Amino acid sequence: MQTVSRVVLLGLFVQAADADEIRHLTFPNVMLGTWAETAEQCAAKDKSNVVIEPAKYGDGAGSCAVRWIVLHALCTSASLPEKTQTKNIIVRPLGPDRAAMGRTFEDLKNYQRCP
Repeated sequence: MQTVSRVVLLGLFVQAADADEIRHLTFPNVMLGTWAETAEQCAAKDKSNVVIEPAKYGDGAGSCAVRWIVLHALCTSASLPEKTQTKNIIVRPLGPDRAAMGRTFEDLKNYQRCP
């Protein structure tokens, strides 16, 4: 049985969908880049950094190729497309080049975009 990864993006798509979901194939440009908790982690290319590409998400736990995004993104493993797993990732923009990210609302951490 195949499971599915879900990426929850709060505050990015504030569109109300009546009966149908509005799916996007890529992350919005404002979210693209490498994100780290500190400037030192940016410079060191720390494994805890979060990398968001147009159709890919990665962090210390691995990466996934995004198939679609609404308030959820359907992902598969970037290296093994047949392998999937369930993950929730919350991204809450805090302003230009700042965002809170985590797997649950209780573990959100502040990140900054790396140069």
